Amino acid sequence: MLDRRELESASRRLGPLAGGTKTSCRARAASPTVSSMTVVLSVAAAAGTPSLRVRPWLAADMPDLLAAMAREYPSRGLWSHPEVDVPGPQRWTGPRSEQEAAIWLSGQEMGWERGDWLTFAVLDTLGSKAVGHVGLKNRDGGKLGIGERGEIGYWTAEDARGRGIASAAVRAVTAWAFSSFGADGLPCIMLVHDVDNPASCRVAAKCCYPFHEFSPAQPPLWFTDSHIHLAKAPQPWPP
Repeated sequence: MLDRRELESASRRLGPLAGGTKTSCRARAASPTVSSMTVVLSVAAAAGTPSLRVRPWLAADMPDLLAAMAREYPSRGLWSHPEVDVPGPQRWTGPRSEQEAAIWLSGQEMGWERGDWLTFAVLDTLGSKAVGHVGLKNRDGGKLGIGERGEIGYWTAEDARGRGIASAAVRAVTAWAFSSFGADGLPCIMLVHDVDNPASCRVAAKCCYPFHEFSPAQPPLWFTDSHIHLAKAPQPWPP
């Protein structure tokens, strides 16, 4: 997990965009209450992608997650809730032990309780195995669904890549979010990635997140050139 200074930097990342502008797609609305217990998304198998079940993380998923972390530890994408304190080294982007898994999971549960950090396990239904992660948050902080832009991120286990799992899961969560919060509550969602990550460009295109703009590095706020992809809330979605 990032330390407090890095978290504050990350929370501002891509806030002032290229040319000093800011991606704007805001509308004020009351935020509906979302319960983690009611969110289970089913994705049918298609063209090499297995059938998936997408729902909030559970304690039963932690062995699969820890096994994936042992095979390849991610540099980003699996942080816990920003307010969860993690013992030991602070650059921590996923659990590495049973103790850390319990802390990590408590952060995901906190996010659902507060409505400001909605994360999903992605399960291959054939083996009931957790193979990925999708996270959705308010880009500007606070609860989702209050008329401000969202931001989505994802991760796929190393041995599950190349099967279209990330794009299928991101599409499912995006459709659920726009349907749940409405265009007034969630007018748009950003997908942001480093320029040197062309695979994420392909995922964004498959998920109906068209390229929006280039954002140059601006140390010390963020250190890499990035692409911003933007999905706006049409009725219905995907367009």
